[in-house]
Amino acid sequence: MLYFFRFIYTIFYSRVRLKLVRKKAVRQAAHLLGRLETKFNGTFDEKTYRKIVKSYSLYLPLVTDTFTVLHGRYNNLQEQERNIHYFICSSLFDNFWDDKTLSVDQLEQISFDAEHYPASSFDEKVFIYSKLFLEQSVKDKVAYQKVFRQLFVAQKNSLQQFDKDIPDADIENITFEKGGNAVLLCRYYLDTDASLAEEDCWYFLGSLIQLSNDLFDTYKDLNDHIQTLATRCTNAYSMEDFFLTRLQMLKTSIKQLPFSKKRKQHFSILIIATACLGLVAIEQLKRIQADYDKLPPLNKLPRKALIIDMEQFINVFRWLKLMYAHARL
Repeated sequence: MLYFFRFIYTIFYSRVRLKLVRKKAVRQAAHLLGRLETKFNGTFDEKTYRKIVKSYSLYLPLVTDTFTVLHGRYNNLQEQERNIHYFICSSLFDNFWDDKTLSVDQLEQISFDAEHYPASSFDEKVFIYSKLFLEQSVKDKVAYQKVFRQLFVAQKNSLQQFDKDIPDADIENITFEKGGNAVLLCRYYLDTDASLAEEDCWYFLGSLIQLSNDLFDTYKDLNDHIQTLATRCTNAYSMEDFFLTRLQMLKTSIKQLPFSKKRKQHFSILIIATACLGLVAIEQLKRIQADYDKLPPLNKLPRKALIIDMEQFINVFRWLKLMYAHARL
């Protein structure tokens, strides 16, 4: 019964706070982006601008604040600024990668030898500025660079996902390394010292976010001929077991955190809320499979069958139900 009331309070309080923090975060991000546009005499394209602002304004209250609350506070202004720069870097890198405006060799140079990169475009100049700002801001520069290198390697290896013959084990490794290290990077933007268990929480959360994103993007990735664990799914119940195994690894790390049971339970509710979104998508696959031994070929299904609309009440209800079931420590 205590868990029930704690769950209700945490969800209600976090929802109210989310609205308040997002409004402030949107203004904060917009202000910094405006300063960079003035500094480098250019403009972010509308899609990138909106992506940076939206990503930061959600990530701050849902993820980075959740980690600092373990330590008894919310993100300070310096930590917030670093996270805006992180989303500037990640969004611009995605543009370079997806639009193929830079070759892999150029991406490696701008990522690891930015000081000597011959930047010409506004996006390149801003990326270098934000990347160097982050490198100079973090305390553990050696560990940070190691994680950044692992993320780059995973991103580079993701080119193999266009190969229909890529082994499932390679897809799994790319998925978890790309998602896990992308989120683990943010641990270094905080002024708090993190235990190994806390670092594991960052990594496992990131891997589950990436897997969830792939589950939500199944229809798009099928049409783009991208091989993911989701597009290759043939049994919704096996995928559920796979996802829950990874979720249990996150929960084990949460239990090992050196904080009070109350703080860990609060943390678990909020982090599991983010991590288990993929289970909503799996529930939809389970309904498609029904009592059959396997799913029908996913590329034969209509778009409506594979799109998960989180604006629908039924999906929000399922999400809350899954949260409640899996967040208890």
